[in-house]
Amino acid sequence: MVSRQQNACLFLHSPTLSAPEAANATLLFDSGAGLRTCSCPAPVPDCDAAQADSRCRCSTVPRSALDRASLGRTVAVWVRELWVLEELLNSSAVAHLRLSFCGAEPLQSRQLVLLGLETLSVHSAAPGAPYPDQEVRVLPSVGSAPDFSASHHMSFVDVGVLNGLSALKAYSVIGPPLHTFSQFFPHLVFPLESKENSSEPSQQTLVTFVY
Repeated sequence: MVSRQQNACLFLHSPTLSAPEAANATLLFDSGAGLRTCSCPAPVPDCDAAQADSRCRCSTVPRSALDRASLGRTVAVWVRELWVLEELLNSSAVAHLRLSFCGAEPLQSRQLVLLGLETLSVHSAAPGAPYPDQEVRVLPSVGSAPDFSASHHMSFVDVGVLNGLSALKAYSVIGPPLHTFSQFFPHLVFPLESKENSSEPSQQTLVTFVY
């Protein structure tokens, strides 16, 4: 359910929704020997590298070799260390994202910036996590908010949600044009291509916070 407030805030309280089926999804994880990138025709059990190797088409590449623009609409990332998110996923455009925490030590709170995010699901393998599996629809439903293209919908995801310690929440606000946004958050990394090449530089931005 989405309710509009007089201050133009859009509070999202969406039920669990599954991402649409995709022909192939991109799976990324740190194999220890390098970055493992896979193309999978069907979901793979979280954090199971052996299953990924047997059921997907995988290859090992250097960390610097992955092009963020080639990730595709549906992406799954297995996280043991934050560099996987910070170097590979931050500032990318992904529609349907699954983040799975496969480590043992809790992750510290960090902001991950994404464009065009529609659905987010998270899994935590942390022992005793009260919320091991959660999912939220990030993009407001049709008719509940003004239409925003993917390049004008920015999501800030607190990676601390991967610890599975609290219920997943999200809310959205109407923000300033993307090219001025970095003035308010100078410490965050923004998708430069979208800021520089936007066909409508004065269009407002839909900003969603997931925590």
